[in-house]
Amino acid sequence: MSDSIQIQVADSHLYPGCPVRIAHLPEPSAAVGLAKAIVEFADGSGAHATCHRRAPDELELAVDGYATQKRHPVDARHWLLFAVDATHNSWRVKRRLP
Repeated sequence: MSDSIQIQVADSHLYPGCPVRIAHLPEPSAAVGLAKAIVEFADGSGAHATCHRRAPDELELAVDGYATQKRHPVDARHWLLFAVDATHNSWRVKRRLP
């Protein structure tokens, strides 16, 4: 799964305001449709996801359900992220999407 985008989350789950790091996000012109992603949470848990760019500074992220390291189940959720730097490495969760 080396072609997946690697997403690192600063907590064991996502929530509005949560910091997210994406080191190698393809340029907006190169991203077509949905991209596969692997989400790595700070507690060591992980989940599969899909993402796509809505705008140069906005990213939709649909995360599959997973369990935290303490075995707390987290349902699948859909999030809107926004870039917080010009390099598009640092992001924050803006809000949960329906």
